[in-house]
Amino acid sequence: MNYTRQDIQQGFSIKRQSEETPSNFGILDGAIERPTAAGYGKRMAGPKGARAIQLMNDPVEQQRTANWMAQFGMSNEGMQFNQARMNMMNPQPQQEQA
Repeated sequence: MNYTRQDIQQGFSIKRQSEETPSNFGILDGAIERPTAAGYGKRMAGPKGARAIQLMNDPVEQQRTANWMAQFGMSNEGMQFNQARMNMMNPQPQQEQA
């Protein structure tokens, strides 16, 4: 038998519902459970979300990243990147040709 991931998750959900007792029974906004696209109880930030959380919570990583950005800004590639970014933020008006 081949079951999809969704079928298995639904089966576990039904099993948990059947094991409920009055002390742990309840609903949230009219629903017994809120399934998410990524699975039950999983964060949906994706692979880049873990990096963002690390930068928000780890001062050592914040400092290391700031040091890297400063060094990158001093390189030829970093200067080109910053110049291109500034040009995109302040586009020059095009002159009309007669």
